[in-house]
Amino acid sequence: MVVLAVEDGDGGGHVEESRWEQRRVSVSGRTLRWPRALLAFALVDLVWEIIKSNLDADVRDGWPWRLTVLDASTCAAVVALLTGIVLTRTQLSQTMRPILSWSAVAGNSDRLDDSRRTVYLINAGGGRSVVHSVAYRIRASARCPEPGVVPPGWMPWQTAVDSLASLGLDWNEDVFLLHLGKGAAIPMTNTGTDGMELLALGHKALERLAALDVRIQVEDVLGDVYERQLQCVRPAGTSSRPSRR
Repeated sequence: MVVLAVEDGDGGGHVEESRWEQRRVSVSGRTLRWPRALLAFALVDLVWEIIKSNLDADVRDGWPWRLTVLDASTCAAVVALLTGIVLTRTQLSQTMRPILSWSAVAGNSDRLDDSRRTVYLINAGGGRSVVHSVAYRIRASARCPEPGVVPPGWMPWQTAVDSLASLGLDWNEDVFLLHLGKGAAIPMTNTGTDGMELLALGHKALERLAALDVRIQVEDVLGDVYERQLQCVRPAGTSSRPSRR
């Protein structure tokens, strides 16, 4: 697996980042696993009936060949039906797949008057996307005058807000972080600034933050869950080098 090692300009070590691209993390058993399981069972039964039809009559009358779930013609029809369902479901998962995208601009925030960086989140795919879960990862800059209390790894929204406050950042003056709850819909659009305002940062926030990442998981119309990790903040002097694990 290729991992990207990102070294910040503060000399504060490096953070290994991977999987920044959107990926599917789970599929719905109701719409995919069950049809596949039924198709496998029907195929086994069809093979059983075909083999049995080629046996002598006296052999077919004995066990275990007397066992019949569906006759060959009915089983073939069921296999054709389930194959169509699985193929249609696969096609739908491609055409209705949400595509989480984000953009960042200077200013233009509706929440922060003096925003230096505003991040918008959109769904540029062909189907709906409903929030399944959201987590945040924060790393303070080595130049931050206040050490703060920032837990390592991913954290929920309230912990992220408390961590930002511990760095001396004032809510709605230095930073705004949208609380995306489970079930919220991501707007479908191809224009970045038409999306929802996810994050806004003032000058002080950009100085005191070395990294701020957002991990969003959304559910599509078929019940599949997709994940995208957003690198909302990186230091100006960031240098990246590929390494392998």
